[in-house]
Amino acid sequence: ILELSQDPKVFEKLTKSIIPSVWGYDEIKRCLILQLFGGVEKTHTDGQRSRGDIHILLIGDPGVAKSATLVFMAKISPKGRYVVGKSATGAGLTATVIRDEYLRGWSLEAGSMVLSNKGLLCIDELEKMDPGDRSAMHEAMEQQTVTISKANVHATLRAETSVLAAANPKFGRFDPFQSIAQQIDLPPTLINRFDVIFPLRDLPNREKDELIATHVLREHQKMGEEMLISKDLLRKYVAYAKQRIKPVLSDEAVDEMKKFYVELRNTPVSGEGAVRPIPISARQLQALIRMSEASAKMRLSETVDPGDAKRSIEIMKYYLMQVGYDYESKTFDIDRGTGGMPASQRNKVFIVRDLITQLENRLGKMIPIEEIEKELDGKLTKDEIEEAITKLDVSGVVFRPRRGYIGRT
Repeated sequence: ILELSQDPKVFEKLTKSIIPSVWGYDEIKRCLILQLFGGVEKTHTDGQRSRGDIHILLIGDPGVAKSATLVFMAKISPKGRYVVGKSATGAGLTATVIRDEYLRGWSLEAGSMVLSNKGLLCIDELEKMDPGDRSAMHEAMEQQTVTISKANVHATLRAETSVLAAANPKFGRFDPFQSIAQQIDLPPTLINRFDVIFPLRDLPNREKDELIATHVLREHQKMGEEMLISKDLLRKYVAYAKQRIKPVLSDEAVDEMKKFYVELRNTPVSGEGAVRPIPISARQLQALIRMSEASAKMRLSETVDPGDAKRSIEIMKYYLMQVGYDYESKTFDIDRGTGGMPASQRNKVFIVRDLITQLENRLGKMIPIEEIEKELDGKLTKDEIEEAITKLDVSGVVFRPRRGYIGRT
C-alpha cells in the first residue's frame, strides 16, 4: 500500500482500475475514485458537524453503462451496497421498527444507509422511487444520521455514507438546454444535496464510436482486461486511507480554491438584468474542499496541496460546464443544475409580474392577457409570456378568474 502511494501516477492508475470494461468517461471515473476515499468529517467548536462524504448523481441516456458502474462501485468499495429504486422503500433505506415476538417488544432494524456507514451506497433508478420513501434520504445525506421515532423506540443511528445514484431523464434522453429539475422527477431539495452531477450522453461520433465498438468487442473476445491494480489491493488501499489519513488544508490550497470561487462568482455578465445569475454557491465550495481532501487521502498525504485543489477544480469546471451553463445568458448559473429557476428565466417572470402590477392600477383587477402581450411586444415572445404567467400562477402570485384574463391574488 505504501509503495503504491509513492507512485507519482497513482491517481491515473487508480482511475484506470475503475470499471475497465467501460470505455471513456475519464472525468467521471476521476470523481468516482475520489468518492471512494471521501473528505474529512469535521466537528466545529459550536458542535456543528460538516460531512466528509461526497455524493454523486449520474443522469443519462439509456445504455450508457450507468447500472454497470454502480454495481462495480458497490463491489469495490469497503462496505458497499447496491439497491434499485423501484424495490427500495424508505424503511429499507433508513431504518424501521418491527415487533419482535422473541423479545416480546419492539426492535430496531437498520436499512442499507445505516448498514453501509463509512462505506458507499449505490442507488439505481432513483427517479422511480416512491416520493415518500425518497424524502427519508434527506436527513441521511446531509446530517449523516437517521432519526427514528416509532412505537416506544427513539433512536439516532449513524449513516456516514457516500451516495452514488443514477437516474433516467423523463423523456428518455438528456437535453442540455433544459434544467435538471425539469428532466427528472426529483425535488430540488434532493438534487441540491449532491456535490457533483454528471450527465452521460450518447452522441454519435465516428472516432468515439469506433473506439467504443473495438473496446466492447475485445471485451467479449477476451473476457475483459485485467485491472491495473487488483480488486483486493484497491479495496485494502481505500480502507487503509479512510482509517488512517486525515489531511489538513494547506494555505496554498486554500488560496487556490478561494481564487477560483471568488473569480467565478464575480464573472462579468453581458446584458445585466434585474437578477444576476449565481454561477457557484457555497455548497459547491464545500464539495471542492471534500474532493481536495479525498485527493490528498488518495496519496496518503497529511496535507492538501495546491495540486489536489487544482484536480478538484478541474472536475468542478467539467461539472459546471455540463449542467450549470445557461445558453441564454451565456454564463454559468448553478440554479440550472440544482433545480432552481435560472436567472434568465427569473428575469422574465419578474418583468411580467411588475407589468401586471402597473396594469392593475390602470385597468383594474381583471387584466386581459392580450394587453400584457401588447405591452411586452418586442421584449418577450408569446410563449415566454405564457410560461412566466404559468409560473406566477403555480406560485400563487396571480390567478385566472376567466379565460384570457388574469388577476393578482
